[in-house]
This record gives sequence, C-alpha cells and structure tokens, in this order.
Amino acid sequence: MKFNINRVTEYLLYLLSFSFFAGKTYQIITAVVVVSFFIDIVRLKRWYVFKDTLFIIFSLWCTYLFISALWAVSPSFSMTGALQLFTWCFLYLAIRYTLETKQQIDTFVKLQAFVVLFVALNSVVQFFAGYNFFGIPLEGSRVSDLFNERRTIGHLLPIWLGLFGAMLAFKGLSRKKYMLYALALIGLLLTLPLTGTRGPLVIMAIFLPLIAWMSPYRKWAFMTLGGLLVAVICIVATTPVLLERLETLSHPFEDQKHTRIPIWLTAFEEFKDNPVLGVGFHNYRYRVFDYYEDSFESVEINATTGRYAYHAHSPWLDILSEQGIVGIFFVLSMLFTVALSAYRSGAGVLIGSMGVWYAFSILNSTFTISSGRWSFFMILAISFFALILNYKKATTEKEEHTPDI
Repeated sequence: MKFNINRVTEYLLYLLSFSFFAGKTYQIITAVVVVSFFIDIVRLKRWYVFKDTLFIIFSLWCTYLFISALWAVSPSFSMTGALQLFTWCFLYLAIRYTLETKQQIDTFVKLQAFVVLFVALNSVVQFFAGYNFFGIPLEGSRVSDLFNERRTIGHLLPIWLGLFGAMLAFKGLSRKKYMLYALALIGLLLTLPLTGTRGPLVIMAIFLPLIAWMSPYRKWAFMTLGGLLVAVICIVATTPVLLERLETLSHPFEDQKHTRIPIWLTAFEEFKDNPVLGVGFHNYRYRVFDYYEDSFESVEINATTGRYAYHAHSPWLDILSEQGIVGIFFVLSMLFTVALSAYRSGAGVLIGSMGVWYAFSILNSTFTISSGRWSFFMILAISFFALILNYKKATTEKEEHTPDI
C-alpha cells in the first residue's frame, strides 16, 4: 500500500488503538496525533473544525481551569493540568474530523475489537492458569492489567461497551463484522466480573438489554446475553472473593465508611467554603488537610503521616470542590449537547453514548477530570460517541437527519 502523507493522522489514530492498555504510551502517541492534526489544519486550512460545539465548550472550560491558578494554592498544577486536559480535548477533535468515512471508522473499530479481545483472552488465561501472557500472577482471584497488578481495565472497559453496542445496532453490517463486534462485547462482559469491578453493573443493566433489542438478530442476542449471564453467575458463585465483592452491593456505603465517604465529605467541605469557583483545578489534594475533620474517620487521610487522597473519587464532587458551580455549568453544557445529539439521532447513537454516561456517572468513584489518566478516558468516551455520530452520518442518505455536535 502506497504511503499517503494526507493520512498520517489517520494512521497515528490506528496506532493509538494499541496503547490504551499499555501503560502511559497513549500519552506520547496522543501528543504526536495532536501535532500531526494541527499541521493538517494549517496545511489544508480546515479552520471550520474549531466551530465544533463540544470543542468550543471544552476550550472555554480549559481556559477557566487555567485561570483558576489565580486562586489556587498550587497554581502550577492548575495550569499544567488544564493544558493536559486541553490536549485530550484536541485529540477528540482529531478523532472527530479525521475518521469521518465509513471505511475509516470500520477500520478503527475493528482495531478496538481486536485489542479488547486480546485483553479479554489475557484475563481469562490469568484467571484459570494463574498467570497472564506477560507473567503477571493472579492475586486475590481477581484479574489484573496486562503489565502490572493494578486493575484499571475493570474501570476502562465499559467505555467500549457503547462503541461495540452501537455498531451492532446499525443495519447493513456484514456477518463477519457483526461476529467480531459481538465477540468483543462478550469478551468484555466476561472480563469485567473477573476484575471484581462493581461500578459499571448498574449502567450495564440499563444498556445491555437495549443493545440486544436493537440487534438485527434479536432472538440470538438475548439468548447469548442470557447464556453469558449464567456463565458469569457460575464463575462468581464459585469464587469467594468475587462473590464477596458483589455482595457489598446490598450495602454499598457500609464498606466505604472509612475510605470513599471521608474523601467525599472533605470534597463537599471544600465546595461549601468555595461554592462558586472551587479551590482551584488540581488542588483538591493540597487543601485536604484544611477541610478534613477527624470525625470523618478516614483510613486514607492522615495529617500526622501526611497521607492524603489525590482526588475526590467522584466526577461530580471533584468538579464541585475544585471548580465550583462554574465548573458544573461547563460539564452540564457538555452533557446536554451529547444528550441532545443522541436524542435526535435514534437508539443506535443513544447506545453509543453509554460510555459518556458511565464516565460521568454519579455512581462512578474512579473517573475524575482532575486526574490526567482518568480524564483522558473520559474525553475518549466522548470521542467514541462522536465516531458513532460520524458513522450514522456516513451510512444515512439524508445527512440532515443526523445532527452535528
């Protein structure tokens, strides 16, 4: 295949697909993607991309976060954090306006499917063999990431549910592609309980029946979903650690009494004292001891030892504490834009928005805008939604029925 200089950004986005579960390599590739896309904008005079509604909201939001350095205890962290977040937002723009044709999006989503299938296979091997392909041992009967003992994949994988689910809902999909995306979805659903993750279960309970209902093979989709549910129940029931994790859902706040709840209470105290502007972006950690009270009884925050939480462990309390009501205005504007586009575009695109609602869910205790890693995947969830909108537009004859965002 002849190399085409006009497709450098596209090739880089394909390469980016392999980095999401490989440590921090996604940050390096993202920086290269952003530079390449900016060169494309200047070279091809594609100034119209800056009129994108979501990007305008992102730009104003990041500007506000940068300015919050004026009242932050650690202004340098506010400024660097805002610039990093803006880089992730520029990646959204690159994905939105580079992968526009049906063929480009098909290629990108197929790569996502292969990557997720590999992650799923790696997890299954680790669970049953005791080690994964990279020699990482199974600990506490819960599978881990590819290259270390952390379990971030349990929090990241639900972002891909909406992407594969939406593709399965589109009509005219070839049988090979349908089988590939279905297998990726099954692998994903099988991996999540093996990590012991509980957070995504509620939103999955809402969207999975919708995905099966929208499938052109509805009967087989529900049968597969039912069979998978039985298999997962059997695995969990015979694994005491996983069963114990799920049993905590009957009293979700009891086991968080000395962990998450004190962190949330501290964040709320920061908000109460700074309701409009917050304490400054990336500054929750630097004001923890100013607002933490001994009555919160945290095992993760201790002024004597200097131990503290890095962020509020809630996307909404994180924004309230660091950005105040102004920050809430920006996130609500962004979510309203996504919701309006999904509502106008039909059930398939609504399924594609699942990753966004998961990442910004009030039930989520992991994703926060103030975390460089987690904010990347929050913006990636929005980028996946934009891809689904692009795919809808590319496969619809009357493009005016699919609104831009």
